[in-house]
Amino acid sequence: MCEMKRLIKLPTVLAVALLMTACVMSQQQASSAARADEAAPVARLVPQPEGTPLPPRDPHIADHWPPEFKQMIDNLLSLYPKDGPPPSVKEVEKRMGITLTERPLAAGDFDLYKKYTVSGTRYIEPSLEKYGGLGERYAITRSQFPGGMTQHLRLVTSRPQSGFCLDPYELAVYTGSRFVNGDTSLHGGPRSWPPAYVWGMFEWSATSRYVGDRFSIVVGQSRDPVTQKVLGAGCVAAISVAGRYIKE
Repeated sequence: MCEMKRLIKLPTVLAVALLMTACVMSQQQASSAARADEAAPVARLVPQPEGTPLPPRDPHIADHWPPEFKQMIDNLLSLYPKDGPPPSVKEVEKRMGITLTERPLAAGDFDLYKKYTVSGTRYIEPSLEKYGGLGERYAITRSQFPGGMTQHLRLVTSRPQSGFCLDPYELAVYTGSRFVNGDTSLHGGPRSWPPAYVWGMFEWSATSRYVGDRFSIVVGQSRDPVTQKVLGAGCVAAISVAGRYIKE
């Protein structure tokens, strides 16, 4: 009799077990699908004809950037807010994870108030110092208006330092910033244009310098070996930010 009861109950037990198994498998499949969606490749920008507007600002364009690199970019771009006092040297060091060592001013540093060596970070290349606007830099300069001061920080973001090629168009879409020519050459008649947010704009500056919304960049270029005409924009080689204020 007991054996019969076990036989009668067996299908019910099996049914419950199968139902529970199916439920667990369904949850596992849903979890796997969610992980697959999270790991799906981020849609990259598809180049368009010159002058075509870039996509609207989209912070998700940076989802494929290395996390440590993205954090550095975010810290750099938010270092000097529009309102409020600028950070102190110690605050800049802490925020950016860098070391700033004050250097004595030279005879030609007539516009400088203080200058520093940047160290303690991978985003530097000391050999670029002789090229002026390409290497890392932190300085405090005097502005033209009375008591006006400017803090200026530049870090090197090219592939040897970052291990990553930062596409200038991705940076533009990430920030939503427009850009003008940052070429300050005294010779050659630098080209000027209204603030632009279009495909092709990072091939317009002869010196590959561009000024965005409260930051500026230097972009690598590929050039025709004969004519030296710019053929295309490369990785972002350096990023600069600045904060202007009145000295107290």
